[in-house]
Amino acid sequence: MYIYYKRTYTSIYPNYHPFFIRELRVMSTITRVVVGIFYLLLPLSVIADDQPGNYTDSLKVINEKIRLGHAENNLEMCAQGYYDRARYNFSVHLRDQDVMYDLIESAKIYRYLKNDFGFYRARMALADFYIEEEIFLDEAIKLTAEAYQFYVDQNRKTEQAKAITQLGEVYQKKLDYEKAISYVEDGLKASLELENVQMELTNRLLITRLLGNLGNVEKVIEQGEYIIQKESDLGLNQVSAEAFFLIGSNLMMDDQVEKSLYYLKNAVKLNYNVNDLAYQSNSLLSKAYFALDSMTAAYKHLKIANDITSELYNREKYAMASEIAVKYQSYEKDKEIRALEEDNQLYAFKLNQRTRFFIIVTILLVLCALAVYNYFRLQKQRFKMERLLARQKEEISKQKINELESTLKIKNLQSMVLGQEAERTRIAQDLHDSLGGTLSTLKLQYDALQVEHEGLTDDGEYLRIMGMIDGACNEVRDIARNLKPISLGKLGLTAALKDLVNRYSLKGIMDISLHTHEVDGVLSEEAKLHVYRIIQELLNNALKHADATEIDVQVNKMDGELFIVVEDNGKGFDLDNTAHGLGLGNLQSRVNVLRGEIEIDSSRDLGTSVTVHIPIQTAQFEITES
Repeated sequence: MYIYYKRTYTSIYPNYHPFFIRELRVMSTITRVVVGIFYLLLPLSVIADDQPGNYTDSLKVINEKIRLGHAENNLEMCAQGYYDRARYNFSVHLRDQDVMYDLIESAKIYRYLKNDFGFYRARMALADFYIEEEIFLDEAIKLTAEAYQFYVDQNRKTEQAKAITQLGEVYQKKLDYEKAISYVEDGLKASLELENVQMELTNRLLITRLLGNLGNVEKVIEQGEYIIQKESDLGLNQVSAEAFFLIGSNLMMDDQVEKSLYYLKNAVKLNYNVNDLAYQSNSLLSKAYFALDSMTAAYKHLKIANDITSELYNREKYAMASEIAVKYQSYEKDKEIRALEEDNQLYAFKLNQRTRFFIIVTILLVLCALAVYNYFRLQKQRFKMERLLARQKEEISKQKINELESTLKIKNLQSMVLGQEAERTRIAQDLHDSLGGTLSTLKLQYDALQVEHEGLTDDGEYLRIMGMIDGACNEVRDIARNLKPISLGKLGLTAALKDLVNRYSLKGIMDISLHTHEVDGVLSEEAKLHVYRIIQELLNNALKHADATEIDVQVNKMDGELFIVVEDNGKGFDLDNTAHGLGLGNLQSRVNVLRGEIEIDSSRDLGTSVTVHIPIQTAQFEITES
């Protein structure tokens, strides 16, 4: 699941709008890298002096507030100053250790002043810091729960609602999504009672994220659409972009790529800041287009995402440089004050212009070299991506060829098996029409001798020959029925299998049981014949090789598949050390024609179990079409 963090970067560009990204793309990679690193490496005093109204100046004001509080022994001002500095550094994601120290110091002072509201406000902020950094989560629960109880005692409804929501956030970080949703829903109810629209939208957005964590895509869409419609009705655009992103990302996780495009496009369109959400929206939109083989659009949004990453990186570098500049200036200022106090003299330091010039030129040369290196590295990555795409296309082509070869192989098997069946039919017909007719005529003429010669019925030789003729007739009939099961076409698969089992059982060699369930009417004629031959071949193998006394045959339809299971209690065989004969080869060919699978489980003296899985859809249509 893609997670959008609530901490974002404030744009340093005036009147920022979405089309700014296109303007940003016009700048070359080399220029942006050179400018960004140039500002980072310039002497820190220059950065601090040349950037009014930025991070440096804001932090100066807060630090001065703290200094005055200590100088005037105004503890209330100190506590507020520590709190303001912590919240400010927290908002720009810098000096995390100082954030924790300042909040703890603020809470200590408020506790000393017996200012309970300030104390619990600082503790709530400290818990929020723990949640955002995903550290000391149990402590965050404790701090938030204590603050909530205080707000309940003081009947401060708004702060209660914020504390409940914060408890939901910490349980989300602990991956306890059910409990998190319970708290956030309570926070939502409180915000509705307060008629606080901003708090309501915040809670609904958090619920949407939690539903996404639980994989409930339908609820994510429902909540997200409500947020979007609510803001549209109020003429707001605070969290709609993230709501669109959450819906789109969850649809992507649910493999609904085409549907996700609408929401991801709107997430990009409505986000007017260069922040993590803008990066994630464009990155995920690029993946969606890539999945749909829209390479131009995929590359476009991947490029935008990379540009946003560069912009965010440059901002963070600048903020870090400003912070270092503040420390540097503070150090220099303290140093000057100490010098004035010691000898009442002000030491001025002049910068050697020539040395500075050579330093700057050297830095620029190094930066140019780095920029050139970065350019060629990006080109190498692009070529690598192109090779990867080409390799994927080649693998897809190979897969298609393998599928075509498999289809041709199955068609060849079908032709071979159909040819065998045609030859069986012809031989069965010839036996029935030619040899069968001759034997029947012979039997009739031999019976006629009883009329002409009385007493032949008592002649042993006559009766022996008559028995041989009857046996020959029965043998020809059995051979013809084995070659062409007439009952299969007239009575169906179940009746044909019962007839087959009865014929084997009449031989008195083994006890055969047959169990069928819902197998008639689901297979094509060719498929029924293949199933009949498979069971016939398995019975023949058991009769010839297994020395079994019992055979169990099961034919069932279940979950869109036809299952054939033939088990015997014979002597079994070793699968690894037994050569496969013609019978198993024919069996495998028929299973392949039906696009099924065969599993043989056998061991010495433990019998044999053969299971065949046949997809019913294949048996219904593909065989008939071929």
